[in-house]
Amino acid sequence: MAKDEQGADLDPALLRLRELLEPARLTEIVDVGANPTEAPVYQPLLDAKVARVTGFEPQPSAFEALSNRDAAHERYLPYGVGDGTTGTLNICFSGGFTSLYKPDPVARSYLFKPRWQRMTKIVDEIPLDTKRLDDMTEIEALDLLKIDIQGGELAVFQNGRNKLSEALVVISEVAFMPIYEDQPLAEDQIRELRDQGFLLHSFQTLVGATLREAGELPLNRRVMTQQLIDGDAVFLRDPRRMDGFSDEALKHYALIASGALRLPDLVARCLKELIRRDVLPESAFAAYCETLGARAT
Repeated sequence: MAKDEQGADLDPALLRLRELLEPARLTEIVDVGANPTEAPVYQPLLDAKVARVTGFEPQPSAFEALSNRDAAHERYLPYGVGDGTTGTLNICFSGGFTSLYKPDPVARSYLFKPRWQRMTKIVDEIPLDTKRLDDMTEIEALDLLKIDIQGGELAVFQNGRNKLSEALVVISEVAFMPIYEDQPLAEDQIRELRDQGFLLHSFQTLVGATLREAGELPLNRRVMTQQLIDGDAVFLRDPRRMDGFSDEALKHYALIASGALRLPDLVARCLKELIRRDVLPESAFAAYCETLGARAT
């Protein structure tokens, strides 16, 4: 198996797609809320050198961690993305809960108290001027939007309709229960993105929590996480109507489907459409299929 410069394994299916598709440019990723708490789902695309990410992270400590990276296909800016107004960034004890919204005291009293009280405690408040996605001159193309900003996602979508008009995939954290005051929920994001031409496809993660009373029960709290809190939802530019996609868009769609979503069926759909258009030879599909076995070993 091929490896990158650091010795990490590279996905053979993604490498084969890179050879077959030969897109005219890099796949452009925008990561809003790029706090590096874990490796991003699109990391394989960066490792294979087929994509570039522009990340936005206004939280000072998180931005400092990102700034220490030395990668040709990564750039990060300390901007808050939103509706273009000035707000307050509520820095929480657990950085992953930092938000322009204040933690909801009802949620803090409803969920398991010691953990939620500690993680959602506001330790600092920073005035923050937000920028509209549509006003970002740094973004010339947008293929994949990854966003996780603790309730602020809807405002980004509503103020980024022009930039998102050419986007193929949105991966967004959606909330099922408000943990912040006046927080938009999953149905609000689904409605907005559907109006922009995206379909909800799947969930990459689902996060649950225990209730406050769990601490009083003689049971393991790990089995009591039935209250859905949030999850990472995948929205696709309507894949039922691929005749409306340009050849170049289909190439980036296939790369994202392989390198960020692990959806070989969507990759296959893109390849079949490109073959139908005579952009790729018939042999391209078989060449891709051969690599799927190598991925599994």
